[in-house]
Amino acid sequence: VMKVLILSAFLSLPVIVGCMKRPESIVNRTTADRLNIANTTDRNRENIIFPADAGVLNVKNFGAKGDGVTDDTAAIQSLLNAHPNGQRIIYLPNGTYLVSKTLTWPAGTPGKGDDYKNTILQGQSEQGVIIRLKDGAGGFTTATTPKAVIFTGPAPAQRFGNSIRNLTVDTGSRNPGAIGIQFNASNQGSMRQVTIQSGDGQGINGLDLNFADEIGPLLIKNLTVTGFQYGIRTGFRINSQTLENITLKNQSVYGLYNTGQIVNIRHLKSDNAVTAIYNAGGRITLLDSSLNGTGKAASRPAIQSDFPLDLVVRNLKTVGYQVAIQNDNNTKIGSKIAEFVSGSVVNLFPSPPQTLNLPIKETPDVPWDNPATTWANVVSYGAIPNDGRDDTAAIQAAIDSGKTTVYLPVGYYNLKKTILIRKNVRRLIGTEAIVEVPNTVNPGFKVIGGRNPIVVFERIGSAYNSTPTLENASSRTLVIRDATNVSGNMTGSGDVFIENVVSNPWQTWTFNRQNIWARQFNVENSGTHITNNGGKLWILGLKTERGGTLIDTKGGGKTELLGGLAYTTTAGPDGTQNYPMFINNESSISITLGEVNHGNPNYKTYFREIRGGVTRNLTDSSL
Repeated sequence: VMKVLILSAFLSLPVIVGCMKRPESIVNRTTADRLNIANTTDRNRENIIFPADAGVLNVKNFGAKGDGVTDDTAAIQSLLNAHPNGQRIIYLPNGTYLVSKTLTWPAGTPGKGDDYKNTILQGQSEQGVIIRLKDGAGGFTTATTPKAVIFTGPAPAQRFGNSIRNLTVDTGSRNPGAIGIQFNASNQGSMRQVTIQSGDGQGINGLDLNFADEIGPLLIKNLTVTGFQYGIRTGFRINSQTLENITLKNQSVYGLYNTGQIVNIRHLKSDNAVTAIYNAGGRITLLDSSLNGTGKAASRPAIQSDFPLDLVVRNLKTVGYQVAIQNDNNTKIGSKIAEFVSGSVVNLFPSPPQTLNLPIKETPDVPWDNPATTWANVVSYGAIPNDGRDDTAAIQAAIDSGKTTVYLPVGYYNLKKTILIRKNVRRLIGTEAIVEVPNTVNPGFKVIGGRNPIVVFERIGSAYNSTPTLENASSRTLVIRDATNVSGNMTGSGDVFIENVVSNPWQTWTFNRQNIWARQFNVENSGTHITNNGGKLWILGLKTERGGTLIDTKGGGKTELLGGLAYTTTAGPDGTQNYPMFINNESSISITLGEVNHGNPNYKTYFREIRGGVTRNLTDSSL
């Protein structure tokens, strides 16, 4: 029997909340911040090109033409099939790739565990790469038997690392049974800079996250969906889905339709004559969004939600709808909603009944360097992937070479000492590489002073050790993105950004007085998962497994979790569930989350707050 708990709880020091600033406007940011935001949000400028020796597989080298005339289905599918669980980037240069059947992630060999995982479809640019379904394609013309143009794998939750980036999927015309993408990723997986469009507005779903159970956790960022009955479909109870910078246009039924999932959304822009969001189950957190209604929208709600404990909305603007929010029997009218929480707000001490509303910064980026002149291959400096020998000196030499991008081609690398990220480096990237960081090395990578204010660490995974993968010991900004089995102990003053990151069951995260912004953060160890010691920690979409304390906030820290899934799969480390799920020790927190527990020991204390030396507990019996 499944036990599902949907819980809202806000605990905060009122004096801190009272002086908390609203999110910064762009005009108040520094010039560097504005440039970083422009780099992140201008989706027409990207030109993703890898060096020839990076291990990336170019579809044009395997028979695809990309001329908009040749049927490229077989060429692309054969390349996908050749690398099941291969951590390979299947790369599409700019062009139009005509397809007539579903492109499916490789099923691999039964019994080997290599099915439908660790596959990346990467385009050169979102507008320049178009995967286009033939008009009136066989199997796509009947709405009662829908089919996807791209399918990344069925349940269960083993679809690790799947990603789609920088491309457009066009379902053509006369394909009313078409689904743009059925996307499945587990623990860590992302869709970035993607457009899904219907040539004539027909089709079932643009992005389908509801075709199987256990889809997620995953991150969808910078997505545009035009046409279809539903722009995005979500459902089932696990494992949570986080979306940011989403545009939905011209849907015929709903913009986003959720039937059970915990969905966390920031920056949704909808232009529709239909209800933008219909939440028929599960839980939705919606931040900083704009919903524009046209035509028949005047007689409809912008957001409809059927249950009294399933909605958190903040900073919402609506135009053209009858009401902004229709939630159970609670209707909110008005073009601007500052904050709406369905159901009750729980406090252990007198506190404002609202979220902390910590300032939010956009994840910065650095320029994509010219691979011909500014990239350094660690292999060129002596690293040999997959040989089991120490690659520390080679990777350090590549970092110290003066190049701005250092890359690890696909494969396994071994460290015997800590790597210092310094000098000119601003991007350390793997073409889906894995680094073995044994417990004798702490940390694996350490950010110290350097010439660039921002360092991006991405597409590099680690193995199953407890060692912290990363330490930011500097004042520089560290971005950790699309990484598996990594963790961090942050000791410097520099900001930290975390996107689409999972740590393994033996790793913990520690923050010490930094500013931290996390999107799709998956922490799965038993015991204390995250320690916030005096920092400002903002999370959109936290998914956990196992028991123990999920976040311990102390030292005057501030923690704001917007949309969590506590998946209680085991007891705590001592075999009991006596640890509080959250601790607020003379600090300030606000938490919104749901819990799924399939029969493991229930938490006895969900929240413990110490204020002025007085301890109070929110117990399971009080919920």
